[in-house]
Amino acid sequence: MATTTRKTKPRPTGRGSRRPPPARARRDLPILPMVVGGIFLVIFVALLIAARAAGSSTGGQPVASIRCQANEQLAVHFHAHLTLIYKGQPAAIPDGVGRRSDCLYWMHTHSTSGIVHVEAPREAATRVYTLGDFFAVWGQPLSGKQVATFKVGAGDSVKTWVDGQPYTGDIAKVPLKIHTQVVVEIGPQFVDPPGFDWNSQTAVQEAGTGG
Repeated sequence: MATTTRKTKPRPTGRGSRRPPPARARRDLPILPMVVGGIFLVIFVALLIAARAAGSSTGGQPVASIRCQANEQLAVHFHAHLTLIYKGQPAAIPDGVGRRSDCLYWMHTHSTSGIVHVEAPREAATRVYTLGDFFAVWGQPLSGKQVATFKVGAGDSVKTWVDGQPYTGDIAKVPLKIHTQVVVEIGPQFVDPPGFDWNSQTAVQEAGTGG
């Protein structure tokens, strides 16, 4: 009976044939959490510095020495009202005058009601705030030739009333104080200057019953 001889493969010899040792756990793995943690720390410190600086820095350029600040300034806080009338028809004062995404000017509007909010820091308490200041913040002209977007044409004129009384001085120098009511008309035609009820629901909701 024939027998078969089982062949065995010769074992490889030489360094190149050695089986590599088991891979060791990489020692640089803990570096990743450290790097991520360091990035978050840098971001946190940057945000903290920015938050601290926001309270005193100006976001927009000063206009007529009126600054634009990140936080509300309530040491000086009162409201006036402005009505514009062109050829007998009222023209709304825009919402958002003096309000930016990054700061708030000391003079601004929160609606189209015509209420002008004056909110300034204590160091600006002695300042006289004028109609010209508000138009400067608004970025619109105010003169005998043009009021906001309304040009005074040939045969037209500008009439101003302050608290129901005719005002004949420089229109830009009309002082704005607590509940001052200013009516500026371009005509003809002219209509009787409308009043403004500070106790109305609209006024109370926006400005309260104080200043």
